[in-house]
Amino acid sequence: MKKLSILFMVFGMALILSTQVSAATYKPEYKMSLVVGPKGPWGEAAVKFADLVRERTGGKINIKCYFAGQLFAGMQTNEFLITRQGIADFAIGSTINWSPTIKELNLFSLPFFFPGYKQLDAVKAGEPGKKIYKIIEEKGVVGLAWGENGFRELTNSKRPVRKPEDLEGLKVRVVGSPIFIDIFRALGANPVSINWAEALTAFQQGTVDGQENPIVSVITPYINYGSSIRISPSGTMP
Repeated sequence: MKKLSILFMVFGMALILSTQVSAATYKPEYKMSLVVGPKGPWGEAAVKFADLVRERTGGKINIKCYFAGQLFAGMQTNEFLITRQGIADFAIGSTINWSPTIKELNLFSLPFFFPGYKQLDAVKAGEPGKKIYKIIEEKGVVGLAWGENGFRELTNSKRPVRKPEDLEGLKVRVVGSPIFIDIFRALGANPVSINWAEALTAFQQGTVDGQENPIVSVITPYINYGSSIRISPSGTMP
């Protein structure tokens, strides 16, 4: 069976520093915000980063990872705002979640826009990426690095999707970014905005028929760690 169509490219904005650390004064704890849990590339990278920072600062800077949206009370599109406000000192976040505040980040959510990683890397390392970093800094957050989250994939419990018509009427969980809702409506689906903290329950209870997410950082880790998400050989989620 053919693999499902790739719908979106999304970058993860990795390791964001929101406050300047004084050479003389350190907080007992620095908070790092993550949408996802501790398992998988995001969570494991966050723990590794915290360990290295503590080691290389001689224990002066201790970062605690707050997984699964603990700091933004389930509203993942607020993550940039809490980072700017200092509620979170660091964040490993998605451009999707930050795009309601930083409109320019919608560049990475345009469907079928990037033909491959070579072109994608050229954009983030070139002038567009530098301009976006500048815009982010002007809004009160300092970007440290880009991290690739992978092409978006569609999985669902109803049928294989090989052409836009196959999406007709499918209830698809999407993040609460306006561009995602508009795109899926244009494709004929019925997009349902659900924060990731509630998404797994929605899949289990049949509240939605499917989801769109990157395989490497979301779908595969949750399969490996016993989640209810399962992808059949046909590429659908039974």
